[in-house]
Amino acid sequence: MGVTVIDRSVTQFANGTMPSLRVALVEGTKNVLRKPLSCFAGADNRAVFAVYGSTYIAKNFSEITCKEKEWDPKWPMFFCTSIVNGAIGMWKDKYLAQLFGTQVAAFPTASYVAFGCRDAVLIGVSFVVAPAVVPVVEEKTGLSHVAADVVTQISVPACAQLLATPIHLTGLSFYNTPEGLTLAQRVAEAIKASRGPILVRMFRQGYVFGFGSLCVKYLTRALNDE
Repeated sequence: MGVTVIDRSVTQFANGTMPSLRVALVEGTKNVLRKPLSCFAGADNRAVFAVYGSTYIAKNFSEITCKEKEWDPKWPMFFCTSIVNGAIGMWKDKYLAQLFGTQVAAFPTASYVAFGCRDAVLIGVSFVVAPAVVPVVEEKTGLSHVAADVVTQISVPACAQLLATPIHLTGLSFYNTPEGLTLAQRVAEAIKASRGPILVRMFRQGYVFGFGSLCVKYLTRALNDE
């Protein structure tokens, strides 16, 4: 539910329905503490769960298939998870924007494009770049393989938000302010507005595709007695 609170808060901050990101986060956290069961069963939490549940199913399916076929899993996994995460993630972001925003029915194509680019960045960095960096961290720091894996898999996806957050806010800008701004103005405003959201989204990313990925990886290995 913490991820849902962050996603909802960033959406509300971006569309101006909350005076600040801090206020949105505090209100969201209070709501979870007051009504945990209701928040857990809420439509926004189900939407977030659908995104990451389906993403890890796609990731595991592609990796297992590649292992059986003796293929390099890197790019099949990237494209498979990007398609699943991108499609359901764009639906989730549209849903949250309309649920907590202006209720405008039409959702611009530019927002979909921005969300798709954001998801490609996050999937690529989290599932392709991070594993490739592990041997480098292991060699340069002298850490064990597992320790290097943990440090890298949490920190590298988190850093991806330095690029992904401005892209995300640019996508929301096309929806919240459909007219009157050029692309350059939208990007400039998104970068400026990212200073607060980047920190919470880095934490979110380190949890979802960092800690979450590690749990899935090592649990799968334990179940397979590897």
